Amino acid sequence: MKITPWYLAALAPFAAIGCSGAYMGHAAVVVLTIGIFFGTLSLGRTPNAPPPSPPNARA
Repeated sequence: MKITPWYLAALAPFAAIGCSGAYMGHAAVVVLTIGIFFGTLSLGRTPNAPPPSPPNARA
């Protein structure tokens, strides 16, 4: 099962609420920020197409 970033983004507010310590709260914010950064980088990417097969030359 592949977990998409949307699932993690949906759970992030609950993780931030559940953190009672200041360090854990800051860590949750840093992880969310890094997730948004890498999610933004992956927008608009298209999967690589396989290289075309060479034509069959008959002698």
